[in-house]
Amino acid sequence: MCKAGHSASLGKTIGFRAGDVVAIHVWNAPHVPAPGLQLVLGQAPALANLGVGLLRRGEREAAHAALRQAVRADPGMAIAHASLGHVYYLMGKPAEDEAACRRALARSPAHAEAWFNLGVILRDVGRADAAATAFSAVIASRPGFAQAHANLGVLQRDALDLDSALAAFTRAPDLDPDFPEADSNALVTMLYMNRFSAAEVSAAHRARAGRHEARVRDRRRAHDNAPDPERQLRIGYLAPQLRAHVLAPVMLPLLEHHEHERFSIHVFAHVPNPDATTARMQSLVDEWTFIHGLDDDQAAERVRAAGIDILVHPMGHWADNRFMVLARKPAPVQVAYNCNALTLGLDAVDYAIVDRWLDHDGALGALMTETPVHLPGGFQLQAFDIAPGIAPPPVGARGHVTFGSFNNPAKISATTIRLWSRALAAVPGARLLLKGRGLDRPEIAKRLIRDFVAAGLGADRIELRGVVADPADHLASYGEVDIALDTLPFTGGRTTLDALWMGVPVVTLRGEGMYGRYSAGYLDRIGTGELVAANEAGYVALATDLAQSPDRLADYRRRLRDLIRASPLMDGPRHARELEDAYRQMWRRWCAA
Repeated sequence: MCKAGHSASLGKTIGFRAGDVVAIHVWNAPHVPAPGLQLVLGQAPALANLGVGLLRRGEREAAHAALRQAVRADPGMAIAHASLGHVYYLMGKPAEDEAACRRALARSPAHAEAWFNLGVILRDVGRADAAATAFSAVIASRPGFAQAHANLGVLQRDALDLDSALAAFTRAPDLDPDFPEADSNALVTMLYMNRFSAAEVSAAHRARAGRHEARVRDRRRAHDNAPDPERQLRIGYLAPQLRAHVLAPVMLPLLEHHEHERFSIHVFAHVPNPDATTARMQSLVDEWTFIHGLDDDQAAERVRAAGIDILVHPMGHWADNRFMVLARKPAPVQVAYNCNALTLGLDAVDYAIVDRWLDHDGALGALMTETPVHLPGGFQLQAFDIAPGIAPPPVGARGHVTFGSFNNPAKISATTIRLWSRALAAVPGARLLLKGRGLDRPEIAKRLIRDFVAAGLGADRIELRGVVADPADHLASYGEVDIALDTLPFTGGRTTLDALWMGVPVVTLRGEGMYGRYSAGYLDRIGTGELVAANEAGYVALATDLAQSPDRLADYRRRLRDLIRASPLMDGPRHARELEDAYRQMWRRWCAA
């Protein structure tokens, strides 16, 4: 039993890899009483430790009772209130969670764990400014609290303060070297920033991912997979977000079309919140393993125990990526798929799936740790579950052209603002409609409008909207846009495809890295490469010419959806066969070696 003063403590940390909030729970309960121990009311520290111990075993109701008893026994025990708040968090009771954290802070105003837990719940309920204040209070109380720096970094990135966000993500792993999530956040943030070249982004991926890989390289073991080049292969997909998420339209049609006689399909899923889409995917594979309750060593051992021949990672450094499982090399061959950065930066990953449109100049290989493999029909699939009616170009009814972008606002770089402002300056009366996460927050809107005004675009020509949650309503919003303007250096992905699906032409400029080539690749694949500019002047000219061509806008409205449907983007059987052929060639090389 713990002595007085050695009370249990806990905190909630957040893995911010792609802007999504994902709770990771950190416990410190050095003395957990035995289950049969009789406790006397008033032994608050022991009761608090018991509560944490019960919670670690998944007994939330019992933990709730023990912690309630602890705060009754000692109402001044701040950590017991903070721990009780954590129980409420797990029970989905945000109001009770916040109240418990504030009771802890009333008793101990500098209590780092209570501020931290409060920051998490405030972020979850959308009170971003208050959450930032809470994480700043954590840092003031405990400057070495790495997770607080990382959490504050995500809030700064959401508020479009990318320089501060990158500094926070850089500081966090310096304080805690065993914090790969912070480095993933830094790498994702760099993609949005036009001050980094593709070569600099590549070097950062190699350095940041590589230093974590070096820590676990000695845990790798030889593989005993049978080196038969033509046998049935065991393919594993190591993936988060296999639910109603932007990854689903990529993965679902692939899983639907695998040939199970030649390939046994296994999924290792980090999905703490499965839904109907998760269940649909589960029904399509030979074996499904949830790994969100496993640490990286345990998850890697599950992959190895399943005898996986080729392990495929379709996420890059985005949320819950579990790239440290790959670093342990649990499968003989490992592949990056649907990775829209440049590289994972790991020596443990052998290949990356690309295509002749993304790698049109053969330059991507020099930026990767992986060997690029080109699929003839394209590097990925896309599915569309709904097809709302396509509205005519709004210029006809409004009398002015509406440019638009529904991309993540973090992609609106200084270069993007400058080019968009030049395009609107060349089209008198044109308006700019921006829709995205956080654009309905006054402080973010004020920052963005200020930057556009500094670039010469009047505030009266810009309309900002927040996210539209319903997918049909989101797509219908493209009925208000004549021409979509792409972001630089990180172009649209699914956002570009949504615009094209709704008949809206997208003007883009092909970049250096893969993350700067997605829109161009999609446009080339569907036969509309005329919308890809060769340089900045060409980008502005394309936008201007389209704005002055109502007949072309109407023609795109009629044709774009059919072009997507007829392209390899939606040909599931073809893509699955091409990917399986690539897997077979990879396996033959491994067997030969």
